[in-house]
Amino acid sequence: MKYIKIFLIIIIPFIFTACFIPERRLYFSWNRPQKIKDTCDYEFNVNTNISLIKTERGYLLDTDKEIYYRLGEEKPYNIDDYYYVMNEVMTFMSNNRNCILIVEGHADITGHGNGDINYRLSERRASVIRDVILSSGFFHKRVQIFAYSDIIPKYITNISQNRRVDFIALKCERELSNYLNYYSNYYSNITAFSSNINE
Repeated sequence: MKYIKIFLIIIIPFIFTACFIPERRLYFSWNRPQKIKDTCDYEFNVNTNISLIKTERGYLLDTDKEIYYRLGEEKPYNIDDYYYVMNEVMTFMSNNRNCILIVEGHADITGHGNGDINYRLSERRASVIRDVILSSGFFHKRVQIFAYSDIIPKYITNISQNRRVDFIALKCERELSNYLNYYSNYYSNITAFSSNINE
């Protein structure tokens, strides 16, 4: 009887510590907590019609078609290509539920130097696309817009194709702060450079 009491005095604190104190709890294989994965640590699930191009600001979604605009307009004119691209983009977002989509609006150099008309126009182009994506049921925090005016031309010969939108994918919300830093630095440097040239 004496040995049983000694055994209980030794074993009860061990059982209490092992089972009830979270920091010292013993876990069996069926109740061991899983390591929390970094939400940014994954590979994009890419469907066949989109390729990803890694850039400074994120992953550019590249399809074999683009969305274009007529001069001064904020709604696309190449409707078949528009539906194709939007379907591809929304499929990509459905397949990558943590990703943040950046819609970048662009304009061509027509109207350059005429106030901020190109900036406002490129912002409205991106806003229209964002609203369509959100109307399909995506959470508003997952879709951000940025206006680039005419400062990132993609085409030299056919400048009308610079009236476009680009899509940038970020793996998680944390990468958005890197994009914001890039955007503010890039935009302020380019606009400062342009104003020096115009003077």
